[in-house]
Amino acid sequence: MTTSTRKARRAWAAIVRKHIRPGHVVHLEVRHDDWCGIYTQERTCNCSPDRVLKDDKGHVLARVRGAGFYDPMEHLEVLK
Repeated sequence: MTTSTRKARRAWAAIVRKHIRPGHVVHLEVRHDDWCGIYTQERTCNCSPDRVLKDDKGHVLARVRGAGFYDPMEHLEVLK
């Protein structure tokens, strides 16, 4: 993991802690590259997608680029 990827992942973790809470609605947009493995039969991300977090009205709360592979299960612990 490069330094810039590490910084982006830490920034994303801080954004998740700040904005994703029980009782609040947020929309997570994950913008994968065209060549990403998510579009194959394997259905696993192997790109570094842009992540955009929006509130329930569609306003952008945060945007992070270069945070590495995306795993949709990584946010489940926040919702416990």
